[in-house]
Amino acid sequence: MIFCFSACGNTELVASRLATLLGEKIQRVDINAPESYNVGEHKRIIWATPIYSWGLPKEMLAFISKVTLIAGEKAEHFLVATCGDDAGLADKMWRKAIRRKGWMARAAHTVIMPNTYVALPGFDVDSPSLAQEKLSRAVERTKEVARAIKCSSGIDTITRGRFAWIKTRIVYPLFMRFLTSPRPFGNNDRCTGCTLCSRVCPMGNISVISGTPKWGNRCTMCLACYHHCPHKAIGYGTLTSSKGQYVAPGELPQAKNQ
Repeated sequence: MIFCFSACGNTELVASRLATLLGEKIQRVDINAPESYNVGEHKRIIWATPIYSWGLPKEMLAFISKVTLIAGEKAEHFLVATCGDDAGLADKMWRKAIRRKGWMARAAHTVIMPNTYVALPGFDVDSPSLAQEKLSRAVERTKEVARAIKCSSGIDTITRGRFAWIKTRIVYPLFMRFLTSPRPFGNNDRCTGCTLCSRVCPMGNISVISGTPKWGNRCTMCLACYHHCPHKAIGYGTLTSSKGQYVAPGELPQAKNQ
């Protein structure tokens, strides 16, 4: 079974491929996700999640904390995290959350995917050529992860990057405390009131009132609303005014040797 939290589609793309390769089914982690599952027939549980500021999204951590897995005491748990460049020590954060529930954290893996974070100076989406290169590499990488999970390997394959401790232990808490406010979100006169932003928000945090989107307090800063807007009518203050948009394709590209 794969529990998947995804906003711009990168993680869902990888999770869908893993589901095909491993014969698993996907349960989306969002505002509508149940809090109890009978997983007795599942020998493994895969947690598919993006990396936010070198840590796990607070919604994924909250879900792990509250969810009940019935008859899943013997299941092995795996992390598959997508990240634009590196994951820091996010896997250790995941292990702590899993072990706190009394579950068996078997191994953690990362898959590099195109960047989506644009809400700070110096951060932007990848160029189309780099995004395509990452997607192409992700094809074989996802196969490698599937093989490792299938044989129940306990070896982590994580791209930590430089200064991992600083990124996860210092930058991540600061990011979560000070840089996840929905207040700067707004729309411009290109907004048509199509409600797509509300429909793609995994937290049900956007209401469209009289044709105008309004953000609530459940924002996870996934930026799905910004990236999916077909008219680029949504911005995060002035920080995204000259930034690009990215939404994952419907499937990973075919490998060159296929």
